[in-house]
Amino acid sequence: MTRSVLDPSFVARQRETFAADPVARIVQNAVTGTGADKVSLDRDVVNRLDESVSERLDAWPVTDQKHSGRCWAFAGLNVLRARVIKDLNLEDFAFSQNFIAFHDKLEKANHVLTRAVAVADHDLDDEEVRLILEHTGDDGGYWPQFLDLVAKYGLVPAWAMPDTESAGNTAQLNRVLSTVLRRAVLGIRAAATDSDPQEGSERIEAVRLQAMSDVYRVLAIHLGTPPTSFTWQYRDKDKAFHNEGELTPVEFAKKVVPDAVYGYIALAHDPRPENPVGRKYVIDHTPWMEGGTPYTHLSAPLDDLKTAAIAAIRDGEPVWFDCDVARQFDREGGIWDARLHDYDSLYGVDLSMTKAERMSMREIGPTHAMALVGVDLVDGEPRRWRVENSWGDEVGRKGFFTMDDSWFDDYVFRVIVAPERLSEAARVEWAAEPIVLPEWDALS
Repeated sequence: MTRSVLDPSFVARQRETFAADPVARIVQNAVTGTGADKVSLDRDVVNRLDESVSERLDAWPVTDQKHSGRCWAFAGLNVLRARVIKDLNLEDFAFSQNFIAFHDKLEKANHVLTRAVAVADHDLDDEEVRLILEHTGDDGGYWPQFLDLVAKYGLVPAWAMPDTESAGNTAQLNRVLSTVLRRAVLGIRAAATDSDPQEGSERIEAVRLQAMSDVYRVLAIHLGTPPTSFTWQYRDKDKAFHNEGELTPVEFAKKVVPDAVYGYIALAHDPRPENPVGRKYVIDHTPWMEGGTPYTHLSAPLDDLKTAAIAAIRDGEPVWFDCDVARQFDREGGIWDARLHDYDSLYGVDLSMTKAERMSMREIGPTHAMALVGVDLVDGEPRRWRVENSWGDEVGRKGFFTMDDSWFDDYVFRVIVAPERLSEAARVEWAAEPIVLPEWDALS
């Protein structure tokens, strides 16, 4: 392979060219003093992004995931929360996000150890082993994972297991969980070399059980101990008092979560030519809960995602979706638009790529999940969307954000919708065997 060594004369020429460009120097002064995102904001775009929408669901305050990666669970709970508020005629209500996070991390730990046993004879530099070791303390997740946790462990109101300091600031917790699990993987790999297979299997199981016990202890210290029951009583908006008695978390979930929700489908916009539209896909080595639901999606045209989301909002249902949140974004103003920042003009560099090219080049991918709670329709077509975020009420418009429809096109990947909102052909394909995508795919 021919190697291109950088010649110092090239650097000298570039320095001279830059110094001779007055626009470059002015931009340099602006960016070094203010920051690229503020300088590149297109004020025409900012000024035309009105937050009003023709269809709007929310009448409640936002939640706050703080310094954690629990957005997927917050978005899921926000979807269910809207149903509870409506069905029970409440002023407001909130589920415990901490309760979901505790059991999620417990299940992920078990998944890591189960996979470590399966690949105990692989080299340490094997791609699958490397991925296991790199993702031992992650906060992230998906809609199917959220529903699996609700079905298995249930739900509780926020007051029954409130957030702790570590729930909203997971760095230290994740570090110690990673150490516990990596140490256990070390023990599993050592036991797998035992000359007596039976003794080796017993040693592996002993390591796994001890590690899971250690994980539970760490989680309880950081997040608290999940309640096994609580008294469910509330006063509705008409001031009527309701006492449902003592419930377990699973009993509570069965009361407030409609069975139909468990059948919802992930519609994905994936324009990469190697992944045909209209097909069902599954991410390899999922779910992250042993015995749970693999992470599947149906690739669909962009308009299908929008049509299904609009139908859900019109029926009073928020819509879970994931996206690449920090692209073309103004956090303080709470707005997204595909042309919000004019980076090409700022740098004098062509940065253009299609969505498919950006996905293939790992430029973009799902980084955040939220809920669509409104849409502005003009002649039946979406102009902008209202988004319920989980970053507290000090950003955006008291925590709610406005998304121009152009941003939906470029940076939204999946929406979760009821199967009846799909075409007959799409429902048929959803029943087919999925195409397997690697766990490092751009949509994983």
